[in-house]
Order: sequence, then structure tokens, then C-alpha cells
Amino acid sequence: MHTVEMAAVHLEDVIDSETLGSGPARARLTWWQTALLVAAGGALGGFLRFTLSVLSPTVTTPTLVELPWATFGVNLLGCLALGGLNGALEVRAGRSWMQPLLGTGLCGGFTTFSAVVLEGSAMIGADFPLLALSYGAATVVLCLGGLILGLVLGRRLAEPRGTDPRGTDVRDAEPRDADGEGRA
Repeated sequence: MHTVEMAAVHLEDVIDSETLGSGPARARLTWWQTALLVAAGGALGGFLRFTLSVLSPTVTTPTLVELPWATFGVNLLGCLALGGLNGALEVRAGRSWMQPLLGTGLCGGFTTFSAVVLEGSAMIGADFPLLALSYGAATVVLCLGGLILGLVLGRRLAEPRGTDPRGTDVRDAEPRDADGEGRA
């Protein structure tokens, strides 16, 4: 029996599909390997965050409150990186150590919500509640935007590049019917 759906599928499309070419299943990490990867990434991320906060200190006194730009930048950069990593891993399967080490560990240790809360409460204590509210809201909104931008960029950068057997760009190829004609 030969159906319309079967006629629409080219042999090249089936051969080049990700399902058939995905290879063997990757070995899963044990719980202690995952814990060590998260700890190592978290240590590196925390160290990087500390280094940036030392290089760009924030002044908070009862009469002067400066926005904590280092914390803000670290959180924005970390959300962008985490989004990029997860976006890329959605398109292409990475190694089993990548998410625990780079995502949970490095990006989790690098970003810090507790510092945002502490700095916001210091602003409120210094009688700058509107500044604290603005800082907290901007952090949440811009970091979510950074995460979404990272996801989009990560997916885009991880897409396969090149040409298919017919010589067309993989991303720009339009669906074809059984006769090789483009379908609208």
C-alpha cells in the first residue's frame, strides 16, 4: 500500500533525520558526579561574582545610595548565559555534564537573587523605597528578557548549518512534494 504521505517523504529526508542519526543513548551521571559538577561550577560562579563585586563596589550609606550595578550586571549576564545554554541544548544534545556544571553550577553560583533582596532592603532602610522597588522590578524584568534573548540566540546558534543533498540551505529549504516541486 502506497499512501500520499509515503509519497511525500523523500528517502534523503529519512536518512538525514535526527532520529536515525542521533546515535546511542548517553550514559547518565550518578548523583555524586552531578553533585561534584554543580559544586565545581557553583564555586567558579561564586568566585567570578565576588571578583566583579570587588571590582565595582557599591556605596550604601544613610545619606547616599548607589545602585548596585555589579549585582545587576551579574544577574543580567548570568540569565543571558543560562538562556543561551538551555536554548542550545534544546536544539543539540550536549554532553551529560554540561547542564549541571555550566547551568546549575556556574550560572547558579554566578547569579544572586539574595543580593538583590539584601541591597533592596538596605535601600529601604536608608529611606529610598522607590529606588529599591525600581531596582527590584528592573532586575526581574530585564533578567527575564535576558533569559528569553539567550534562549532565542542559543537556539539560533545551535541550528544545523550547511546544505542538504539538493544543495539548498537547511534553514531556508521549503517542503517539497514527491516530484521535487516546492509546496506553498
